[in-house]
Amino acid sequence: MRYAVLMLMSLLAQAADVAGVWELTVMEFGNSNFSRLTLETSGEKLTGRVMQGALEGTVRQDRIEFQAKGSDGTVRATVTGIVRGDSMEGDVAMPNGEKAKWTARRIPPRPAQPRTHDFTPEKFHRSFSGAIEPVMRIFPGDTVRTKGVDAGGRDEKGIRRSLGGNPQTGPFYIERAMPGDTLVVTLNRVRLNRDTAGSGQSIMANALLPYHLRSLPRVEKFDSSWTLDRERGVARLTNPTERLKNYTVPLRPMLGCVGVAPPRGGAIPTTDSGIFGGNMDYNQIREGTTVYLPVFQPGALLFLGDGHAVQGDGELTGDALETSMEFEFTVDLREGRSIGAPRAENEEYIMAIGIAGSLDDALRIATSEMVRWIETDYKLNPAEAAIVLGTVMRYDVADLVGSQVSIVAKLPKTALAQLQP
Repeated sequence: MRYAVLMLMSLLAQAADVAGVWELTVMEFGNSNFSRLTLETSGEKLTGRVMQGALEGTVRQDRIEFQAKGSDGTVRATVTGIVRGDSMEGDVAMPNGEKAKWTARRIPPRPAQPRTHDFTPEKFHRSFSGAIEPVMRIFPGDTVRTKGVDAGGRDEKGIRRSLGGNPQTGPFYIERAMPGDTLVVTLNRVRLNRDTAGSGQSIMANALLPYHLRSLPRVEKFDSSWTLDRERGVARLTNPTERLKNYTVPLRPMLGCVGVAPPRGGAIPTTDSGIFGGNMDYNQIREGTTVYLPVFQPGALLFLGDGHAVQGDGELTGDALETSMEFEFTVDLREGRSIGAPRAENEEYIMAIGIAGSLDDALRIATSEMVRWIETDYKLNPAEAAIVLGTVMRYDVADLVGSQVSIVAKLPKTALAQLQP
C-alpha cells in the first residue's frame, strides 16, 4: 500500500509533457494574435522561442510559467497557465501593466512520409476568409488531388453547384503554417475535365481610351461560347462568325485563383485579389508552376479555383475561357520567412506579382518585391540588383479585372544562373 501511494505521488509530481511545437493565440482587447511557440524541457526547466524571441521558465505538474524576451534580452511578457494534454491556456502580463489571455494547441507531429489525399468537394466558397471551416488538414509535403467548378459555379457535367463569382475549392489547413511563414504551392497537374467554356465578348473599359470606349457599337447576338478540343489541344468558338470560323487557340489550362486567408480577419470576394493572392488571373499559374504566398493566420487556409482553358494577358474580356478543372497540388512551408507579395516560379522565370488599385502601384510593388527577392536569395547589393533588373527584367500585365489589378515582374533563370554565389 505504501509503495502504491509513493508511486501515485511520484506521478502527480511529474511535469506535464509540453515539449514540441504549439499554435499560440494571444487575445488582447478583442483581437487575436497568432504565433508559433516552440518548447523544450529538461526536468522542470523550460526553454524555447516565441514571437521571434527566446523564452525561459518552468513547468511543474500542470502549471507552466515563462518569460518571453526580445532580441535584446529584455522581458516582453510574463506568461502563466495550465496544461491540459494537447492544449494550454492562461494569462499574459506585460511590463507596462497591460494583461491578456492566451491559449495554445499542440501541433501534431509531421508524418514520417508525405501523404496523398483525394478530395471531392461538395461545397464551394465565394470569399477568401479565415472564418471558413477547413475541409481538410494536411502537412507540408502532402499532395492533394481535387477539382473545381467554373467561374459560374458549374461542374464538369455542366451542373450548377454554386452561385457564380469564382467559387473556390477548400480551404485546406496546412499544419505548422503560422503568420510570418511563406506557403509554397506547387501545381503538379492542372487539366480540363469538360469540352465547353464561356468567355466575355467585350474589352475591359480600363484597357481602352474613354472616347474609344464610347464609340464602340454593341454587337447583337454574338455567341462567345467555346468548344474545347482536348484531343487536338485547341479551342474554337462553338458558333463562330464567318471571319472567325477558322480561328483556334492552343489550350493552356490555368487557375485564376490561388489564395490564402487575408490578413486582419478580412473576408475578400473571390472576384478580387491582394497580398494574400486570390483572383490573380495570371496565365502562368498553371501546371508546373510553384506559387509562394505569405501566411496571415494559423493553417494559412488555402483556396484554389477559377479554371481557365486559355487566357491572354490581362484577362481583357473580363472572363477568360471559363471552365471547370481538375488539379493536383503539393504544399510546403518556409517557416519564419515572410514575403511582401505573392511570388511564382516555373522552369524559365522567377516572378513577383504586384497587386494594387492601379497599374502604376502594381508595377512598383512587383519591382520592389523582385529586388527584395534577388537581394535576399542571391546576396546582391542595390547596384548589382539594378544591373540585373535593368538588363533582363520583363513585365507581364496579368490582370485588369476587379478592384485590384496585377503586374508581374519576372527574371529569366538563365540570367540568374550566371550570378556568383
